[in-house]
Amino acid sequence: MSGASVKVAVRVRPFNSRETSKESKCIIQMQGNSTSIINPKNPKEAPKSFSFDYSYWSHTSPEDPCFASQNRVYNDIGKEMLLHAFEGYNVCIFAYGQTGAGKSYTMMGKQEESQAGIIPQLCEELFEKINDNCNEEMSYSVE
Repeated sequence: MSGASVKVAVRVRPFNSRETSKESKCIIQMQGNSTSIINPKNPKEAPKSFSFDYSYWSHTSPEDPCFASQNRVYNDIGKEMLLHAFEGYNVCIFAYGQTGAGKSYTMMGKQEESQAGIIPQLCEELFEKINDNCNEEMSYSVE
């Protein structure tokens, strides 16, 4: 890893029950790392497009081939952070967005194992790596 590096990911969550009951329309489209927003007041207007390091489509069901699971998000973001931490770099992952945007779900997830977020998956792998250490001269401190 050369120098400081910031990566930005955006994720679209499924509609909640309130949005579903109001028959809301999804105005976000994703293709690769590109995220487009359609103006709901003028749908004929060209969508505004933005590029991110990662664009995660989690709006539909897991059966959708484009669906980004908790595991995929962790494999793309968390694994790399853990690797860099073990290489001695300072790493930070933070979630930003309005209330109800899905930050807690992405970071912590839900109780079911397949729904674990970045933090529990990272902790699991962190302690596995520590337990697998065969170097007697290496010690770890986790706070």
